[in-house]
Amino acid sequence: MQQSSMELSRRSFLTNTAVGLAGLGALGHGSVRTAAASNQSTPVQGEWPQYRAGPAHSARLTDDTGPTGDIEQAWSTSHDRIHDGVAVIDQTVYVGGKELIAVNAQNGQTRWSFEPAPPEIEDPGEPLIPDVDSPAVLDGTVYASVGFGPYDGGTYDAALIAVDANTGKRRWRFDTDDASSLRMAPVTVTDDTIVTSIPRGYNDRTVTAFTTDGEIRWQTPIDDMFSGALPVTDGRVYVPSAAGVQALDLETGETVWTALPRVKFDPAATPIVSDGTLFVAEEGEPGVTLIALDAATGAEYWRTAYAPDTYPNLRIGSADEKQVYIHVNGIDADVIALDRTDGGERWRAHVEQRDVPTDGFARVGELLYAGASAIDPTDGTIVWERQLPVTGYGWRLSAVTGGQAYLSGAELVVFSGTGHP
Repeated sequence: MQQSSMELSRRSFLTNTAVGLAGLGALGHGSVRTAAASNQSTPVQGEWPQYRAGPAHSARLTDDTGPTGDIEQAWSTSHDRIHDGVAVIDQTVYVGGKELIAVNAQNGQTRWSFEPAPPEIEDPGEPLIPDVDSPAVLDGTVYASVGFGPYDGGTYDAALIAVDANTGKRRWRFDTDDASSLRMAPVTVTDDTIVTSIPRGYNDRTVTAFTTDGEIRWQTPIDDMFSGALPVTDGRVYVPSAAGVQALDLETGETVWTALPRVKFDPAATPIVSDGTLFVAEEGEPGVTLIALDAATGAEYWRTAYAPDTYPNLRIGSADEKQVYIHVNGIDADVIALDRTDGGERWRAHVEQRDVPTDGFARVGELLYAGASAIDPTDGTIVWERQLPVTGYGWRLSAVTGGQAYLSGAELVVFSGTGHP
């Protein structure tokens, strides 16, 4: 196994005792019950523990519910630089941004906040502001990657943090020590492992697996690779790159198989794994293509292509036992359901994105949620749709669980409903 040539250091200290660390982040807004139930690959009812619900990134919760009936805004909250991924555990919502925030899932009241301290960089020229990416919760700890840079954009350094989910106190931190001016990927957590990628060049990255106490388990350098969160399931990490999708062994980082060229780099086109099938977007002739692969071997099942002049974007949403759901085009968005056995189109739903955002998917209970809308997955009928209180682009569905839908953009807006499907 190759090791990264980038020299990284682990600058961490564990907070197994609370004495002397009260000022590191907890603001005393009440306690949060430790999320012991989140130490598993499949979320349980009422939990959305990380980006796209689970490590496979399929955004699929079979035994949960989202908002139905008469839809109303339950609450909203505004924090600086809210990211599109939130975690919901034990009636607490964990939100990334300038700070890592824990809020009450029922009313949005802040329980605690933690602002990572900027690294010591010689003469950065301007103040470095933390930017906490989509958090993930595992066994009572919140993990997140952080970029540090000027307020108006750019990154000077990156770090990985671990914070107590109950108190907001720092447990440990890993710093790249000014080794890169690009961001780490959002984390994926599963069992006892945290997976991210650390930049070592413009597109070159080092896929890195950490133990839950912040030690590096392995590192595998990949050239020209995707910069988004990496799906993990069945003991494999799936890494899209320009040279093809690679499946890495979760225990060792060794390559298990490689398939496909020209994988789409857009982080919004994050691959997903559902019931043994890996769905990935590919760029190139004849445009953008959705490809279904055997997640265990890399063997191709089928591919469905869309012309570049008509469909400049293809984002993979979610999948269930019958269909895979994708989002194509830019302004007037089409949500399309493809038969997961052969890639044939079964239906498409049209939502006017200027009024109702459609970014972000969740297949929860009996409905498909796309942005600020809900769709009947059997035939594509729009069940409900809502305009956001602040108009404009950038809104994204971040989570659906416990009868609520969480949309992030200018603020975090939460919708609830009066009925059940």
